[in-house]
Amino acid sequence: MIKKVLVSILTLTLAVGAFGQSLEENLGTMLSDNAEMYLQPLGDAFGSGMNSGWYHRSKVHKMLGFDISAKVMVAAVPEESEFFNFALSETDMEFDLDDIIGEDVNPLSLSFDDIYYGTETRTPTFFGPDSGGLLVTNQAHLAGLFEDHLRSEMTALLTSQGVSAALIPGLVDQAIADADLNNEIANMDLDLPLPPGIGLPALPLVMPQIALGLPMGIELTVRGMPDIEDEEIGKISMYGGGLRLNVDQFIPIPLFPVDITAGAFFSQMAIGDIIESSNMSLGLQVGKSMNLLIFGVGVYVDAAYETSSLSIGYDVDPEFGIENNRMQFDMETEPGMRFGAGLHLKLIPLTYFNVHVSQTPTNQVLTAGFGISLR
Repeated sequence: MIKKVLVSILTLTLAVGAFGQSLEENLGTMLSDNAEMYLQPLGDAFGSGMNSGWYHRSKVHKMLGFDISAKVMVAAVPEESEFFNFALSETDMEFDLDDIIGEDVNPLSLSFDDIYYGTETRTPTFFGPDSGGLLVTNQAHLAGLFEDHLRSEMTALLTSQGVSAALIPGLVDQAIADADLNNEIANMDLDLPLPPGIGLPALPLVMPQIALGLPMGIELTVRGMPDIEDEEIGKISMYGGGLRLNVDQFIPIPLFPVDITAGAFFSQMAIGDIIESSNMSLGLQVGKSMNLLIFGVGVYVDAAYETSSLSIGYDVDPEFGIENNRMQFDMETEPGMRFGAGLHLKLIPLTYFNVHVSQTPTNQVLTAGFGISLR
């Protein structure tokens, strides 16, 4: 099953099992605006998760202090992001009626709004229910449009041929009745199945990373892992890094009571030729850490301005007539402020555990971390 929806949201995250249909299979049934609306919740959650977990306390490491950590980020998907209204194309379709009516008449042009008149267009997004939607042809509405068009066209045709005006209504109605329009419309099979979601309420990510204390109150953090080659999707790569600076060291107040740290982080991920993601976070953390013999505890609050971008490329069904059978577009997820709070615990010497909750413009994110920490 190709790509298993981003290889179960990145093979390297280890957190999600196999989904039903693959991402490419789902996207192959949609184009342009619909693909973006279908994937927008994924872009929002992905960016929120990737910009999480960069630190586990407000204080930076001392010179050559370090931690080696595993971070788990879970970005909850809001209910309003589980569905979107499928956008119908404004392009008209032409129907040749000569064979139906047995006369030479002009083709009938119908918009997609005409074809699916009154049909529910609400359908799952990527995170929506794992049962797809269906745009159902409005048979009665179409039959009425066909009859009106045929009545007008045949009246003009008979009039041009000199047929008596008194005879035309009966001739036209009989021709329409003989055409058996309802059966013809039913045989067109214009119902349009829409792809399902994956039926998950949140996007989980797992991230290994290392932080190292440098001179002048600076801390360097890097995350990522070696590239993974998958025979179905190609190379999966992930890397990121950032710096934090101890700001309170510049405040001329002895024994300043809280730790103030500024940080800047960047990460990037590529999944074959399907997805490229870039994420940036600029923020400030304020808190206090205390050591009690071999134990320790710390609390902090933080705020950050974050941006994320997602580039999507996928193959579409050749019947759509897209050049090279490939769609490519960029999505900018909603930038804005994240606000959060965290707790840091040292219960076993040289180890730590922390939890952090935050709210981005689009998602609530829960982060948990565990690792080895020194100084």
